[in-house]
Amino acid sequence: MSERNFILGCAGRKGSGKSTLVHTLAQHAPRLFVFDMMGEHKWVPNAFNDLEDVDEFLGWASTQQTFAGRYVPQSGATEGLDLICDWIYDLGNALFIVEEIAMLCSPSFLPPELDRIVRLGRHQGVDFLWTCQRMAEVARRLTAATDSFILFRHSEPRDLDAIADRCGRDVAEKISRLGLHDYLVWDVIEGRETDLNECARELAAR
Repeated sequence: MSERNFILGCAGRKGSGKSTLVHTLAQHAPRLFVFDMMGEHKWVPNAFNDLEDVDEFLGWASTQQTFAGRYVPQSGATEGLDLICDWIYDLGNALFIVEEIAMLCSPSFLPPELDRIVRLGRHQGVDFLWTCQRMAEVARRLTAATDSFILFRHSEPRDLDAIADRCGRDVAEKISRLGLHDYLVWDVIEGRETDLNECARELAAR
């Protein structure tokens, strides 16, 4: 079991291209599961809206070198989140994807089961890819643990301040000047700009 993991955040307004990038990056991960609140990830071959079916699928996935599945909640954004986070943590060596993370958290709160993946996922080799529209709305516990960010243009002062707090004022200023579909990839650990290829290599390393 791997003793490291990779947490990647992707932040940008609606229509900036976040979901397209998520799809591109996810194809490099041999084992992945999506908590698909909006039911948008139709490229994932195994879709479920029943938690018993998810449990059965992940039991099968534990014996596989490759798999891809998604769960689409039917009665609220948080439905089944606690169970699925627990199952993914126990499964290990997989990429877990949650888009629009601000629907599940606040700047001062992250659901406990998701927080366990953020804090302890490295012990299980669980990578985590999350997206948001506004950085200021994301749990600080999560942004503090994120290894790399893909940042599209932001203009709201609170969002730029949140980017500056994690990536530095110079990065925030660059983000404010980007074109609509342009983005910057920032490696927090190395303190430098990087690219999608490096992110893809991290996600392929399971």
